[in-house]
Formats: sequence, C-alpha cells, structure tokens
Amino acid sequence: MGKIGYYSAASAVIHFQMAMDITGNNLANVNTNGFKASRPSFADLIYTERNNDNEETQFGHGMRVQKTDMMFEQSQIRSTGRMLDFAALDEGFFACATPEGITTYTKDGAFYMTQTQEGVWELCNEYGAFILDYDGNRITIPFVDEDSQEIDYPALTEMIGVYRFDNPYGLDQIGDNYFVATNSSGEAQADPLASKKEGYLEASSTSVANEMSKVIEYQRAYQLNINMVKTHDELQSIVNNLRN
Repeated sequence: MGKIGYYSAASAVIHFQMAMDITGNNLANVNTNGFKASRPSFADLIYTERNNDNEETQFGHGMRVQKTDMMFEQSQIRSTGRMLDFAALDEGFFACATPEGITTYTKDGAFYMTQTQEGVWELCNEYGAFILDYDGNRITIPFVDEDSQEIDYPALTEMIGVYRFDNPYGLDQIGDNYFVATNSSGEAQADPLASKKEGYLEASSTSVANEMSKVIEYQRAYQLNINMVKTHDELQSIVNNLRN
C-alpha cells in the first residue's frame, strides 16, 4: 500500500504547527511597540505529472512553510505625550548598538536616558542598547545649558538617526524587536530627510481579527491532516492483518 497520502498529511501537520507558532508570536506581540507581524507562505514539497486527456498535469504532494514574510506596512501612530518617544514613519528604522556590540535596527522608539561610568548621559532603549545618530555614533543627551538638567528636545530630535534599506523585507529578525541587515536587505542607509515624530510611538501591526481567523484556518487544516494520518494508519493495519 502506497504511503504518499500518509507522508503528505504528516508534512502538513508539521508545517501547519509552524504556521500556528508564527501566528501565536504575532498575537503575543499585539501590544509591542513597532512590532511587525509575519505571514507564512506555503509550497508543495514534490510534484508528479499525469497524462490527463493528452495534457500533462502536475499534482502536488505534501507541503511546507516555504518562507516567512514580514509585513512592513505603516502601523497606527499614537500620541503618548512623552518627549522621549519617537516614531520612524514609513520604512524608516532607528539604529541601536546592543551591549554585545551588534548594530541592530528597530521600529520601537520608546527611548530612555542612561548615565555612563564617565558620568555622561546617553540615549538608550529598554534593553540597554544605545541609540545611534546619522553617523552611527552614540547620542549624548543635549541640555539647554551646562548648569541645567533641562533637555534640549529639538536638538535631540535632530540627532536621532533614521535609516532605510533597499529591501526591508530581506531583514533578519533576531528577537527583542531587533532586525539586522543581510545581503538581501542591503546595507543600512542614513536618511536625514526621513520623517520622525516626537511624542509618538508606532503601534504593533498585528491585527487580532486577522490573526484569530488564521488560528481557526490553521487549526481546521491541522485537524484534517491529523485525521488523514490516523485513517491511513488504520487502513495500513487492516491490510497487514488481511495479509497475515
């Protein structure tokens, strides 16, 4: 008895579970500033050709998650009234230098002040990464005057770098809402003309309604293929018993 049906259903079970994991990650980050949701794309594993009325027709067997696409559409921009919150509009990114020395990029513009061992105040994010200017240098907080702790917000806004990529869909997501450049994305390009808004944050691009519809879709497909695996296994047992 052929096992093509068993292997087709088994591969679908594995990869629909992967799709559920992607959807679950999107839902878990519905309140994460600047988060960009992902979408799985499916493809057949193998094809067979059959001659049907003198026309060759391809039939797919099995499936897999071929790739995961990032959804970089502009999310809702919401006002926070906090002067250290910033939103990089459209396909702009903020650059960060992580404590491990890695240059990363993010859409999360919730920034804070931190004092270094030398007593210098610098701009950072919640993970302790330093925010970079257009030249790739860490940003020292500008004050109105040397004797004042009042921040010069217009000057600070001008200093915060915004970067673009030729192909942002080629960026690699590494966790903590960070992206890193790849050969597909190209190198980061500082763009002083890119728009940024002070006192605003970009919301997550996750749509709860869309994600929940995907959950239902993937669950039904998962259950269908589980039943196919069980049915094929039962038929195989019947055939083996008849042979004995």
